Amino acid sequence: MRREYEEKQTGSVKAEPGPDRPHETNPDLEQMHTAVLLGIVLHKTGQVARDKLQAYDLNKGQSHILFTLHSHKSLSQRELADKVNMTPPSITSAIRKMERAGYIMRRPDEHDQRVMRLKLTEKGEACIQYVVQVGEQMDALLFKGMSTEEKLLLRRLLMQIYYNLESERKD
Repeated sequence: MRREYEEKQTGSVKAEPGPDRPHETNPDLEQMHTAVLLGIVLHKTGQVARDKLQAYDLNKGQSHILFTLHSHKSLSQRELADKVNMTPPSITSAIRKMERAGYIMRRPDEHDQRVMRLKLTEKGEACIQYVVQVGEQMDALLFKGMSTEEKLLLRRLLMQIYYNLESERKD
């Protein structure tokens, strides 16, 4: 009964300790607005991912670029920026670093020589499996202690939040 009252008053749900959460709950997190909590969770996720990607001297943005180029084989810089949701200055900086590290290369477009196409080098292709493994490790960590239904619900809710934020930017 008290939990239902707290949920109505704060709009929050307390995380209960259990077999997969033996730690104490954090009252500060439980009182935060959801947007603040989401930011903290994303920051913590980024820290863990960064640590896992250090073996290839990659950051999470660069791993996203590698995976996107692997999926699409060849993209222009503008196409890549749109797909990974990066600003032109940020994507330019990331591409330069990744070129210097030997992960990607630029080649003129076959149909329009003014456009440079980006693609993975052999070194870039070689580390894709590692990037995929890190993604799988991150999913396992993030979804630890959740049922299949909870995982699917969380993904659906995160996508809805994304679309809500996208529609706000377009208005």
